Parts: sequence; C-alpha cells; structure tokens
Amino acid sequence: MNKQEVKTDVYQEIANIGKALANPFRLRILNLICQDTYSVEKIALEIGISTANASQHLQVLKKVKLLATSKEGHHVIYSLANNKVFKLWNELQQFSLQNNHQIKGALKNFKCEHYDKVLSVSAEEIVQTKKIDQLTFLDVRPKKEFEKESIANAVSIPIDALKENLQLLTKSQQIVVYCRGPLCFFADEAVQFLQEKGYNAIRLEEEILAWKHKGLPVN
Repeated sequence: MNKQEVKTDVYQEIANIGKALANPFRLRILNLICQDTYSVEKIALEIGISTANASQHLQVLKKVKLLATSKEGHHVIYSLANNKVFKLWNELQQFSLQNNHQIKGALKNFKCEHYDKVLSVSAEEIVQTKKIDQLTFLDVRPKKEFEKESIANAVSIPIDALKENLQLLTKSQQIVVYCRGPLCFFADEAVQFLQEKGYNAIRLEEEILAWKHKGLPVN
C-alpha cells in the first residue's frame, strides 16, 4: 500500500465519523448519552422514535467508535466510548450555535415566543462574580441523570415534579437552573415557572459535562 492509498483509507474513516454524525436523531441520541447511560428502549422513548429505529442509529454510532455497550440483564446499555466523544459533540454544538445564523435565528424566535423573560448566565460569568457559594443550583433533568453526575450541592427536582416540590427552594437566594445544555428547554421551562412564582431564577447555559470540563465542582 502506497502513501496515497493510506491517506485515502484514513480520510475515509474520518469521513465515516462525519457521516455517522450527519443525522439529527443520532445527534440527539449523543446529547442524551452525554448525560448518562441509556438502554435502547429508554433512548427510543426519550427521542420519540421506534425501538428498531433507535437501535439502527445506535449501531451506526457504535460502529465508528463513538459509543460503547454493556449488558444489564436482557438490556443493552449504551454509553460514550470515552470523554473525547463529549468534547467532539460539544465543539460541534458550540460551533453551530455560534456560526450558523439559521440555528441562532430558530432558537431566538422559539425562545422569544415561549420563554421571552428567561435570562441565561454562563459558567464564566458565575466564576467572575465569585459568589458561586451564594447560589442555589437546580438540576431539572431526570433523577437518573442527576445521580450519575451533577453540579456540587445542586438540588434535584425533575422538571415534571417542580410544581409539587417548590418547598425545597428558597426565595432568598438566586436559583441557577440547568438541564441537558443549550439545545434542551427543561431549564427555560423551569425558570419561567419559578419567575411566575416569585423566585429569582436564571438559566445556566452549559450542561454538566461542560461545567466539569471547565474545572468547576461536581458531585
């Protein structure tokens, strides 16, 4: 094999990774698995597709070494192959959010229509205030994801249980709400609801792994 053939083979493998990512459902699956490990059935339910369809997408992602599998009883459990997969997804997500005007416009229009009073804050802005210990962090993801990893000392109230658990929060502290990242709207929904109830709430832009990769405290 000569050097041109080697290069062709290598670039083809890189292209295969790009091809595996070139599907909206696979990207949603990747974002979900960045939060925690999931079975095929749970992924299908979260994404809103059939189990057979979810399985096909998962196999494509596994084939290019983005995902790994394990067994729990009769269930196949999917996880990220390694932490570099999150970095790849996060860079792609951030690049798209910052450079694609169509994406920025779509998100802006949706939030103006549904969450027009919801403000957000970045991890860097929180660190700059040097008041991180004076904030209440609220994790509105499913309990399973919170138990896998969360911001240090965060309160867990899944979005579907927020109305029934307001007693766990106080109005004397600012509440920073986070979910699965900038393409998830759980935090926006929670902040809007809390504001209506008189709480001082704001949305965190980052997800838990992005927070962790910035060297900030997690449980």
